[in-house]
Amino acid sequence: MVKFIKNKSQNSGPSSAIGITRFFDAESKSPKISPYFVLGASILIIIIMIILKIIMSA
Repeated sequence: MVKFIKNKSQNSGPSSAIGITRFFDAESKSPKISPYFVLGASILIIIIMIILKIIMSA
């Protein structure tokens, strides 16, 4: 028989009671990157690619 133990320090849903860890509850050791940094870097890469395309075609 499986006994469920409630952890009073965390208020998590029923999914953790059966051993399933929700994605946003899991701790990651990867570096934290701001969404603004990702957006800015993407726009910068797009601008660089457009400039390179204009320079190469001229």
